[in-house]
Amino acid sequence: MRTRRSLRKTLAVGILAVSLAGCSATSAETDAKSSSSPTTKVIPAQDGPGVTADAITVVDNYYFDATAPVDEAIFDAYNAAGGIAGRKLVRADQPQINVPATATEAEQDQATCLAYQQRKDKIFAVLNDVIGSVKRNACLNKQGTVVQPWSGSVVDSSMFQEAPYTVGTGTLTNKRLATAWPALLKSTGFLKDSIKFAVVSDGVGDDDKIAASTFVPELEKAVGSTPQLFKFNSISNDQKALQAQALSMVLKLKQAGVDRVVFFGSGSLGPIAMAGAKQGLDVKYAWPYSAVPAGNGVTPDIQAAVTGYAWSLADVGVPVGTQKEMLASNPAAATCLSILAKAHLDLAQNASTALRLCDGLNLLKQALEGSGSKFVNAQAFMAGVEKLGTFDSVTTFKSGFGPGRNDGVLALRKSVYTPSCKCFKYTGSDLPISG
Repeated sequence: MRTRRSLRKTLAVGILAVSLAGCSATSAETDAKSSSSPTTKVIPAQDGPGVTADAITVVDNYYFDATAPVDEAIFDAYNAAGGIAGRKLVRADQPQINVPATATEAEQDQATCLAYQQRKDKIFAVLNDVIGSVKRNACLNKQGTVVQPWSGSVVDSSMFQEAPYTVGTGTLTNKRLATAWPALLKSTGFLKDSIKFAVVSDGVGDDDKIAASTFVPELEKAVGSTPQLFKFNSISNDQKALQAQALSMVLKLKQAGVDRVVFFGSGSLGPIAMAGAKQGLDVKYAWPYSAVPAGNGVTPDIQAAVTGYAWSLADVGVPVGTQKEMLASNPAAATCLSILAKAHLDLAQNASTALRLCDGLNLLKQALEGSGSKFVNAQAFMAGVEKLGTFDSVTTFKSGFGPGRNDGVLALRKSVYTPSCKCFKYTGSDLPISG
C-alpha cells in the first residue's frame, strides 16, 4: 500500500469544515528544567494531551466500519491485561475533515492539525498514520501528540527532524532506502544481464530529490554504470492525466532501450506497469513494496514482471499463511492473532489489521513503561524508544530503535509473484538495512 498519496483523495471531498487559519500548535508544557525544543530529553512532570490518571486516548487512522470489531477486540484485550502504564486505553474517532477537491496538500494538513487542536477529547497518539505528511505530523507533534506511521511505508528524509515524536516500527526513510537498496539490487541479481536500466522516481514528497542526490549515485557505485533517471508524478488526482503521463513514460523507456526499471519512492507503480504491458515494453520492475495487487487491469503477467523489495508482513497482498509462517516463533504475534480467534474474527480477513494495531500498541506500551517516568507524554515515549534497542515487531522482519533512530526497519526481503497461489510471497533471507 502506498500511503502518502492513496488516502489523500479520501480527504478531498465536501466543503471546508474548519478554518484553515491559525494552525500554530504549541508544544506540551514542560517543567522548569526543560528547554523549549521539542526534542528535549527532559521529561515534563505532567501528562501529555489525552492522558489522565487512568486513561490514554488514541486514534487508529485505519478504523472503518469493517475494522471496528478488530479494534474493539484488541483494545478490550489490552485493557484486560492492564492497559498501558497503568492506564486504560480509549479509542477515539478521527476528526471529521471536509475539504474541497481543490484543496492543496498544505491546506489539508493545516485543516487536520487544527481539527485535532480544537477537539475537546485530546489525543495522545495517532496510530496507523496513512498520510505520511511531514508538516501534518510536525504540527501534531508540537501539540504533544505522538504519531506512528503505517507499517510498510516510506517517508521523507526530513520526517523525523521536523516531526521528532513520529516513530514507526515498520517505517523506512527514503534516504536510508536510497543508501541501502542499490547493493541489495546487485547482490540479489535483479540487475544481472541487464543491458540498460533506469530509475523512475514518483514525485511524492522529496522522493525525486533523494533519487537524484543519493539513489542514482549509490546505484552507480554498486553497479558500475549510471542509470537514466525519469520523473513520474504519481500524486495526480486526474486519472486520465495519470494514464497519459504513464504512456508518455513508457514510450520514453522503450525509446531508451531500457530492460530494467527500478521504481523509487512511495507512489504507485501500477499505471506504468499497465501502460508498459499494453505497449509491449519488455522490462522487469523492482519497487519497495511486497505486491502489486490484482484487479483494475493488473494481470498475472504484469505481476510476474515485478520484484518487490519490502519489509512489511501486514502489507496489502501478503497471504495470511505467509504471515503465520514467518511469525510462528514470535510470541507477540501469537498473542495478537489469538485475540482474533477468541473474538471469532476471520483470520484471513483481519490478520493484517490486527497486526498493525498490536504493533503500534506494543510500541507505546514498551516505550512508555520503559521510559523511567511516571508521566505519560511525548518526551517519555521518546526516552523509552531510545532505550528499546531491538523491538519484537509483528509487522516487519527486523525492527529496532536507539538514539536518533525513529524508523525501525532493519531488514527487507525479496517478494515475487507465485502462480500457484496467484499471490506474492517473500523469498530468501533477511537483507540488512543499515544507517
